[in-house]
Amino acid sequence: MKHFNFILAGRNIFRNTRRTLLTIFLIASGLAALLFTDAFVRGISASMVKIVTQTYLGDAQIHRPGFRQSNDIDLYLKENRALFQKIEKQKEIKAYSPRTITGGMLSSSENVASAIIYGVDAEKEARLSKIKQTIIKGQFLTGKNGEIIVGEGLADLLEVKLGDRLVVTVSQANGGELSQELFRLSGVFYFDDRRMNKSIALINLQQGQAILNIDGVHEVALRFNNIHDASDDSLLLWKILNNDNLETLSWRELVPQLSSILKMNSFSTLIASVIISVLVILGLINSMFMSIYERQNEFGILLALGTRPRQLFWLIVLEGFYIGVISIISGLLMGVLISYWKSVTGIDYSGVEISGVSISEPIYLLINELSFLKIAASILMVTVLSCVYPAIHAARLQPSLAMK
Repeated sequence: MKHFNFILAGRNIFRNTRRTLLTIFLIASGLAALLFTDAFVRGISASMVKIVTQTYLGDAQIHRPGFRQSNDIDLYLKENRALFQKIEKQKEIKAYSPRTITGGMLSSSENVASAIIYGVDAEKEARLSKIKQTIIKGQFLTGKNGEIIVGEGLADLLEVKLGDRLVVTVSQANGGELSQELFRLSGVFYFDDRRMNKSIALINLQQGQAILNIDGVHEVALRFNNIHDASDDSLLLWKILNNDNLETLSWRELVPQLSSILKMNSFSTLIASVIISVLVILGLINSMFMSIYERQNEFGILLALGTRPRQLFWLIVLEGFYIGVISIISGLLMGVLISYWKSVTGIDYSGVEISGVSISEPIYLLINELSFLKIAASILMVTVLSCVYPAIHAARLQPSLAMK
């Protein structure tokens, strides 16, 4: 009888071909939409992390404890050679860039503006961030004294062009005396982030140390071979690079708002899953009840001939299972093909700003095979469970009433 149920259930699902195909299309479309949403959320999350970390921030940063909270230029890292040797021994770290950081005034012959002035090692910085690639006028720092590069917005505010003189005024560490130095504009960079374009200037590291009168750096930005290592708290390097004099934080701690955005992205996938699951449940219940009402006389005869209610229950559940399997196969094909297409061509979001992060390149969808299989299995489970209520209703039919 069980074998008979399998055969009968397979035949029954196409007794009304149009309704069955519409139901399959509903479930398959919902699954394809979920797969696309999952791949899109993964892609946009990866793009946002990449933009934030690779532009200038780095995957992690080292400071003196308290520097990030106070921006006190007196809190700088000393004994740099020993620190750099520790960093170079860590196999997870691909590149690092030491920096001095201070607020100051930039004066041109036309205007005055405040800015954050970074002193950087040109060679190391080029390996870690994208500053060099964003130069739109002039050239990147070469290590010579007197070089300075600024964002396009800051250059417009100061009304300067390549070769023009800029006077940088800062307060020195360990005393606060004013220090002034003459520079010539050697390059202009452009980011999609307006704040960086209007508020950042870069000079060579040695000159940054000289005008601040320090023999150390305020920050060391780190680039990992694998960005996922920045989220791995079990790595030994976090213990090595964190002590009473060092504070090493990953991008998640440096930009907590981005971590919150990524969590919200995952939550949005969950919401989409719930909505689509509800649509699948309602659509399938409606379809199964219509099928049951059309076959009440048939079910009444089966029950009158000795078919047990339990067998009728499993017959309806099997029909739903078959519909679910066909829908899942169709939905997987649709979802994988569309997601793969956009993982290659990308979706152009250039110029769009999401929660303060400017998207500067296409978003390429990321396909996670395990996640796709889990979503497909969940939809199949929802499909089968949706048939339980109609199946219970069919099993409780009274033969005499059903045959009328």
